[in-house]
Amino acid sequence: MEFYTHEKITPSTTKITNVGDVFCFLVEGNDSAALIDTGTGAGNLKDYVETLTDKPVVVLLTHGHCDHAGGAALFDKVYLGEADWELASEHAGLEMRKDYLSFVLGEAAGELTDENMCPDRTQGYLPLADGQTFPLGGITLEAVAVPGHTQGMTCILNREERSILFGDACNPNVFLWGEESASVETYLETLEALKRRESLYDTVYLSHASTSVDKSILDGVMEVCRQIMAGEDDSVPYAFMDFQGLKLAKAVTSPGMRADGGLGNIVYNPRHIFRER
Repeated sequence: MEFYTHEKITPSTTKITNVGDVFCFLVEGNDSAALIDTGTGAGNLKDYVETLTDKPVVVLLTHGHCDHAGGAALFDKVYLGEADWELASEHAGLEMRKDYLSFVLGEAAGELTDENMCPDRTQGYLPLADGQTFPLGGITLEAVAVPGHTQGMTCILNREERSILFGDACNPNVFLWGEESASVETYLETLEALKRRESLYDTVYLSHASTSVDKSILDGVMEVCRQIMAGEDDSVPYAFMDFQGLKLAKAVTSPGMRADGGLGNIVYNPRHIFRER
């Protein structure tokens, strides 16, 4: 099984695709590099990264889910939003990662063994806070807190290249239903704050399916939030793995493609639309 492939997408950035089709991003400056997310932990990501750069590497995790923090145990210096530290201890564990890969890979997951899976991380994380910067030499990355998908969800802004990794924070199919997720109402307020920083970037990158998307997706997802809150969405029944009772806000013709041609969608828990008063 081929665990990783890569593609240079800008002068500073290499997209690394992990088995299960989740993207990590290696950003190199003149002096050092940053690896954004660590995939599912299938294969040895550290060894693979070392074939791409000889610069010292710091790891920035967008959030604590198993398909993003799964390979973190291979690295010493790993930053993660503090609100996701507890989440990562559970979700990035070996058993949950194996369950996730079984779901996305089907029969092909039988080729995976514990020996080619990253072990659980036993050391802690370094705090990743809104506005925190990482100068790499000619390239500066900035953390942008976007709680919603998870409480510690963080986007990464590349100031010089005017790009931002939205990742799972705002995409064509935002998952907003887990216990770690914000209400739709709170998430909308988060996106409104992100909107105020829109002048800082031109290009938006994602962590699944498509590498990039038009920046208008932010407006699309904000409008979907408002429709859900007003009871005007399509409210399509949706199931994911063993989770039932979820709703997809806008009807689709295929995954990620809205029937009305709009951009952005949300899977949500109908019992968690508004924050507790």
